[in-house]
Formats: sequence, structure tokens, C-alpha cells
Amino acid sequence: MSRLADMTLAQANTWYTQNPQARYDRPLPASAYTINSASAQTLWKDPTLKTDRSLVTKLIEVGGKWEEVPTHIHSDKDLRLIAYQNVWKTKQRDLLRFIQPGEWYLGSSHHNPGNRHIVQSVFHNEEKGLEMLKFSITHIRNYIGVANGMVATDSPRSYANQHAAGHVNPKDYPSLLWRIRFLGDISPAEQRAYVNNVRTWSMLLQKVTKFPPDYNGNDNLMTNSYAKVMEFGGNVLNAVLGSRTALATLHSQAEQVYCSEAGMHLALNLGLNAPLNQASVSALFGADKWAKVSAMLNEGEAFWRNGKYLDYYGNGTDGFVQNAEQNRLVDLEPAPTWLQALKDRLPGRPLAGGGLVFRPWDVADMIENFIKTAIPRKGRETWEVSNAQAELLLWLKPGIFHSMGFSRTNPPPPPLVMLFDTLVAKVRRNYESYEALRAAIAPELQAAQQIVAPKALGAGAFVPPHMVTTITGDADELIALEAVGQLFHEDVLKAK
Repeated sequence: MSRLADMTLAQANTWYTQNPQARYDRPLPASAYTINSASAQTLWKDPTLKTDRSLVTKLIEVGGKWEEVPTHIHSDKDLRLIAYQNVWKTKQRDLLRFIQPGEWYLGSSHHNPGNRHIVQSVFHNEEKGLEMLKFSITHIRNYIGVANGMVATDSPRSYANQHAAGHVNPKDYPSLLWRIRFLGDISPAEQRAYVNNVRTWSMLLQKVTKFPPDYNGNDNLMTNSYAKVMEFGGNVLNAVLGSRTALATLHSQAEQVYCSEAGMHLALNLGLNAPLNQASVSALFGADKWAKVSAMLNEGEAFWRNGKYLDYYGNGTDGFVQNAEQNRLVDLEPAPTWLQALKDRLPGRPLAGGGLVFRPWDVADMIENFIKTAIPRKGRETWEVSNAQAELLLWLKPGIFHSMGFSRTNPPPPPLVMLFDTLVAKVRRNYESYEALRAAIAPELQAAQQIVAPKALGAGAFVPPHMVTTITGDADELIALEAVGQLFHEDVLKAK
């Protein structure tokens, strides 16, 4: 197949009609594996790991009974175990049934096995409590198909080498695999062109961005609007093309990006709303940019050679920049002239921030997501459920305030503490319906949002790694994230 940039939209769609197996939205193959419960229980010292489902659910006590709640899948139809071994490197035998060359996927790494019980003692430690608030989902990787298999890339780009993460993940650190599900009438050729553009922007981001030293509450989401995302994208292009001023801007504290900010939020917002074609690059980043950008996107592996383009990590000893062993296998390419910003292809949606692909969270969103996921209440308006939700909120209190950047030396403001206590009291009551509960607590959530609202530099806005489970194609979103499967080391699985 020719590059999409060398084909008309009609030609590309005809090709996908003739080759449906190459469509990004093709049906997913069935899982070939099931849990090896003995091995899983031994690895994670967790006797509750008995079924496939137990690998992606948590346990919480409600009214004296333990309930199993799906925290890493939307429903059981998402359950699809996929085997990996890092020693297979690019030749991931099972994963390659799902990933084709050039395709881009999101991976959300987690510590769920061995940490399934949502109990009060977990929250006595602020860090562990914060991790549980994220349902033990703690890192974002980009899994990308390449000519001879697949690779995993990260922000920071040094992650794989520093943490021996390899091409998938360490054995005890499994991952969830997600793909973009396009909404509306986006054709197969457009879908793949968007995916290619996300892949290319991911590489540009990983070339020059910097990871913050503190990303659990004290880092902000500077790019909390469409305009700021595009400004950031302009700095990325300028930095890669040699501007040390742009590089210094990207490395300032406000502009540093953590794994899910770069690997999910920015990759998707730039990849879907900033096509790397002449019209878009000229309109968004300046008419003088296209010639240099076009040449850069056609460099191939030379893009990663020492001294070729500005790079955060600097020269390596093998002729290529450091920490680029997997990145340099990934193709960069220009977008077709016919590819438009996705927000223009799907007009009329009430998007956040003037055109973001999905709305970043604030702390109130994070609290609400945890509570409603851990203890589903809709259709269960009983004392046992409402009391359990209220107690869970109290357990969460230290971790929530920690996630907002507060500490013993920087305590939360009294109005926020009092609002939290009022929220707990209201949640503990019973209501006629779930909708009545939502109406009752709305004033407290709105007031809390005002207190911790994102400021000028993005403080108070978050895109935590576990947000992948919540992007489902709502009215204020341009896409959904669809579960492809759950990646577990071959040693804790067995063939069906």
C-alpha cells in the first residue's frame, strides 16, 4: 500500500474496502489465553486471583458483604487476555494478532493484582491512598506497530531503559490496551490517517519534552485548552527544528509533561486536531514552517541520528540519540492533504477548552469517578450503599488533598475542608433516586471546583492515567477509547 499522503481520499477508502482486515476499527480477535491462577497467585501473593475477571476487578465491603467491581474494564465483554513476554521484543506473538504496522495504541500500566482490596488501611499512607484513588493505574505507554513487530514508547523516553520496561512491561506490572474509537462518519481512510498523525506527534513529543520531578499533585496541566495545546505543539516543532528558546520553554516547570499528559492528552489532541499537512501546519504554526516540517517527516530513522535534530536526551554512543532504541523503529509521516482537524469533521459538539478531544479532570471529577466506580449506587439507594460511599470518602480524604498538592506544611483551606465534610454527610443520606443524590451534592461539587479550579497555569487540572477508562464518547468528547484487551505476562496465563 502507498502512503496515505500519496493517495486521494477516494483511493484510500477504496483500498480499505478491498482490504477490510487492515482497517483500524476491524473486529478484534478472541483471546487465546486464560488465567493460570496458581502462577498469578504466587507472583502477586494474592489468593483472590482465581478467574480471568479477578485480574481486572477490585473488592470492596458493602453492608458486611464483599463486592467485586469492574475497575479496569467497562463490562465483561471487554475482557480479552493477551499474552506478552519482554524477551520476545518486537516479535510479540500474541500482541501482533491485535497490532498491525503503523498502528498506535494506548497502554495503561497497573498494579491491580495484589492490590485488589479497597480497605481503610490502604489510605493511611497518602501515596498508597492516591494510587488506590487511581485504581492502581499508574503509567501510560504508547504501543506502536512497526515494520518488524511492535514497540513501546514513553514519556519520559528514558522510561524503558531506566525501569527495564522492555517492549511491553515487567512481569509484575501488566497493562490495559486501548484503541481510538471514532465517532460519527469518519471513514476507514480518515481513521488510519488520524492514527498515523497521532503516532507521528507522539514521536515529536518524546523528542524534546521533559518529565516533571513531582507529578502527583504538584504538577499542573498547562495545556488545558485548545489554544494552549496548539501553542505547545508549536514549541515542540520549533524545538525539534533547532530553537533552543522553544526547548527552554518546554522545559520550564509549567510546561513539563507527565506520562499521560504527553502520551495521551497531547498525543491525541495534537494528533487528531493538528494534521501534519501543509494547510494545517501553515495555519496553526506559521506558513514558514511547512518546508522544514515536511523534510523532517520524511527523514526516516535518520530523524533520531546524533546531531540531526535537537533532542532532550542528547547524543548516544551508537550514532543515535540516547533512549531511542524503540522510537527509531517508528515511522514518521506527513498527513494527507485531505485530513482535517477532527473537531472540524465533527462540528457542533460542546467541547471543553475551545476544542479539546476530551475534557481534563479536576479533583471533583476524580473523587466522583472513584466513588461511583468503587461502589455503584445507581438503582441501589440503600443505607448499606450510601453509608459505604460516605465511609469511602472519609478514607480518601488524605489522598485527595495530597493529589491537590496540599500537605502538612501546606494545608488545604478551611472552606475546602468544610465542603468535604458536608459532602460526606450528604452522600451518607438516602434519596429517592440516584439523580436526586446528584442534585443534592451538586452545590458542594461546584463550590469545590471553584476553590480548586484550574488556574492560569493549569493548576487543578489533571489527566491521570486511569482516565483512559472513562473516555467513552460523551457529547463533550471527540472520540471514545475502546478496550482492545488486557496485557499479562505469559507466565501468569495459559493457552485455552
